[in-house]
Amino acid sequence: MPWRAVRAVCSAAALFWVLRVTPLQTIIAALRQADWLYLLAGMMLNLLTRFAAAERTRVISRALGLFVSRWQTIETLFISNFYALLSPGPVLSGVVSIYRYRNYGASITGSVGSLLASRVIELAAFIALGTACLLLDPRVALDAVRYPLGLALAGVLAMAVGVACWWLLHKRWTWRLAENRAARPAQGSVISNLRAVWHEVMSRGPRMGWQAAIPAAAQVILSGAAVSLLARSVGIELSVVSAIWVSAAVYAVVLLPISIAGLGVREVMLVKALGLLGVAPNLSVALSVLMFLDPVVNAVIGGVMQIRSNLCAARTHA
Repeated sequence: MPWRAVRAVCSAAALFWVLRVTPLQTIIAALRQADWLYLLAGMMLNLLTRFAAAERTRVISRALGLFVSRWQTIETLFISNFYALLSPGPVLSGVVSIYRYRNYGASITGSVGSLLASRVIELAAFIALGTACLLLDPRVALDAVRYPLGLALAGVLAMAVGVACWWLLHKRWTWRLAENRAARPAQGSVISNLRAVWHEVMSRGPRMGWQAAIPAAAQVILSGAAVSLLARSVGIELSVVSAIWVSAAVYAVVLLPISIAGLGVREVMLVKALGLLGVAPNLSVALSVLMFLDPVVNAVIGGVMQIRSNLCAARTHA
């Protein structure tokens, strides 16, 4: 509760700063003039990003031996988005995902490993592609973004070092695992199960990572294209290259546990990022409102799927 209160205060402070910089009536005026055709096209692309994210998780689940179907993965993703909107943060949505995977026959430890690996690959794809697009964007002066660009490059370097250390850790862990098995019989405790899952992730890591990177990259590109269309709906000319690094920046700041569902920090990030491209603050905040519709729509779809799942379960018990 105390940390949730801190996050609420941070969101409120960020929103206060945004409304102080940008009058509310100018934001409403920009939203009223939005082009509904571009808006609907952007929302459809955002919906496709959810399918790409589900495919990424399914690839990892299959690699770890969790044979969850494509539809079960999609349904779980939307339902977890529904609970994430009810209780912002990864805890409740993660618990719901693990509970549903367990009902599908997957183990708890395997589900935890699959979700963690999926999130790591998603984060890596957003940071890597976002950094590349920021470097390639001709509209951005690198001197103006040297600090965030330095952080992004440091993140890419850290991922590279992690991949380089992967094999060393895997070899050491394999040796220790064989030694422990020879010393004593395997136990079915939670710790031993987690170790087994970690060993499986380590052994399948590079191949599994490249397979999951394809839908992860598709998710990043689709997300950037969706942001480009949503920006165009409120009169912002934003190329896909620019939209990808803007989307990655928003993803990174929303992922930080410093706000409630990204409220406030999303708007501040868009005002600062699009300000580098000469976009007016009221248009940036209007775009943030449209981007916030994405998790809301996903949550509504997830709520409908949850009701359908409950009705099917009730009929089965009856």
